[in-house]
Amino acid sequence: MRPLRARKPLAEEAADQIRQDILAGRLGQGERLVELRVATALNISRGPVREAFKLLRAEGLLQEEPNRGTYVVRLSHDDVREIYDLRAAIESRAAKLLARAGRPADLAELGRALDELERAAGRRDVTAVSQTDLAFHETLCRLTGNGRLHAVFMRHVPVVRTLIRLDEHLYSSPEEIAGEHRPMLEAIKARDPELAAARFEAHVEHAFGLVAEYIDHLPGAHDG
Repeated sequence: MRPLRARKPLAEEAADQIRQDILAGRLGQGERLVELRVATALNISRGPVREAFKLLRAEGLLQEEPNRGTYVVRLSHDDVREIYDLRAAIESRAAKLLARAGRPADLAELGRALDELERAAGRRDVTAVSQTDLAFHETLCRLTGNGRLHAVFMRHVPVVRTLIRLDEHLYSSPEEIAGEHRPMLEAIKARDPELAAARFEAHVEHAFGLVAEYIDHLPGAHDG
């Protein structure tokens, strides 16, 4: 970890750094985080680190085990299954809502998000594909105007991508990933709620299959 130079509250800065270290694989699933060690590494006091741990527990990235300490969350196959079941439910619902509404501004924004994904795929930039793929689905949920639906997406879905290094495993064929999204958008544009919902649900189920195959080979993936 690198020392922090405060630009926003130290707790948020610390949470950002810890989150980045999890995303980069410098902190692995199940790794124990010691408050004093983290504070020393970041060159800050323990108070902001304590608050950062609270923020990251709320995001689902850390968990506190009584009498043992704070750990990076370890995702099991069942955890991933539950998150992708949730994704299928909320994204298919979001697709229905947008298809029914048919608001040109929403369709244009979702189209721009897809354009970004396709450009990243064209560059074969797997990191950018991962980021723009997530952004497309986040945009879908946000554009419904249903704040709770969007909040549930943001609370659970990014956790999978943060805790698991998915890029090299899911994006060996970036063009294929990007290509799956165009029919989903077209169904929304056609104002066909049932087709849009079905295509998003099928897409999420396919993604789960890829993630599940990977996570089943992680050490301790079936623990708890």
